[in-house]
Amino acid sequence: MRWVVWDAQAFHVHRARHVAENYEGLIEGNGDRRLMATHESKGARLVRIDDLRRCLAIAFERLRLTPEGAEGLGELLVDSELRGHPDHGVAALGLLTNLYRDGNLNARPSVRVLQETDNAILLDGDRGCGPGAPTRAMRWCLERALERKGIAVAAIRDWQLLVPAPFARLAAEAGLIGFACTNFNPLVAPPGGRTAVLGTNPFAYSLPARRHQPVVLDIATTVSSMQKVHVAAQQGEPMPEGVIFDHAGRPTTDPEEFLKGGLMAPLGNPQGPHKGFGLALLVDALGGVLSGAAFAQGVASGGTGNFLWALDVEAFLPRQQFLERMDAQIDQIKQGERLPGVDELLVPGERGQRRYLDLTARGVVPLTPASWQMLVTGCESLTAPVPEVLDS
Repeated sequence: MRWVVWDAQAFHVHRARHVAENYEGLIEGNGDRRLMATHESKGARLVRIDDLRRCLAIAFERLRLTPEGAEGLGELLVDSELRGHPDHGVAALGLLTNLYRDGNLNARPSVRVLQETDNAILLDGDRGCGPGAPTRAMRWCLERALERKGIAVAAIRDWQLLVPAPFARLAAEAGLIGFACTNFNPLVAPPGGRTAVLGTNPFAYSLPARRHQPVVLDIATTVSSMQKVHVAAQQGEPMPEGVIFDHAGRPTTDPEEFLKGGLMAPLGNPQGPHKGFGLALLVDALGGVLSGAAFAQGVASGGTGNFLWALDVEAFLPRQQFLERMDAQIDQIKQGERLPGVDELLVPGERGQRRYLDLTARGVVPLTPASWQMLVTGCESLTAPVPEVLDS
């Protein structure tokens, strides 16, 4: 991502060169031809990536963000679009606009250090949003972990992280293992209950490799993200079964019923909702309780909290040995027997990374009809220019 700057070690250069040299062959596989063909879904608008970046930067500057802050937040949305996560892409513009206008988010936060030790740091995010504070926190973790050949952790009070993967990915790009998570507004009841206590509470981890791209998993601790429900409601489409409940805790597929005070289903619902709820509790304990930010039901009226860490693998193994072992693990996964009709077995984050590489090489990104409409509405509200639509 453009807003990520890190002094990579020598092996990154090798890995980047390897990916570049083999990318042409990579996208020639059957699975990737199908992947590329699905970029332009029915009715999608194709726009230049730079035009979209410029549009979002101007839109966020209209909300009084600094040019640097506006560019960073816009890039976060663009990155989600490029990786195939439109619900966290430009569709979030309207929500963020309302949060800034209502004063729930601070357009010009003053991030400060509250506490610092040799391997831990606590930041106050001052109700900010985007890559600023978590990027700063993860860079600090990387520096300390590398210096001490161990682990370094960071917590941030009162900061809206949006998506954790970009910050966990920073660690893998530096040859370390990374983790990032954030709590969220209460939307999830404990198994057997109907009172929302915890949020969707997403987390992400990243694992570096040598020949392969980093493994990056980014998931909510619910069956779906809340933003996907909002998008479905705007499109007038139902949600799949087992994803949401109405205000009485009854299963429903109608997103409008959820928006009337309903609940999100924990990951593992219906057979094992305790799994997702247990993970959500951990994220809330790390991001909220431990950081001093709001937690559980308090997030509804307070600020969210984030927790990040980076682990230098050389605390246990020489870096090259670890990277080669990760390659071997990934090879075993990908070389396994496939079910009929499956062209390739993928590891977490691989599909999104290929899509990202393909689209950035072409300089364009397709926006779904729902995302396009949300972008146009948001730009009109903020008097920001709408990107030119290209012939697909």
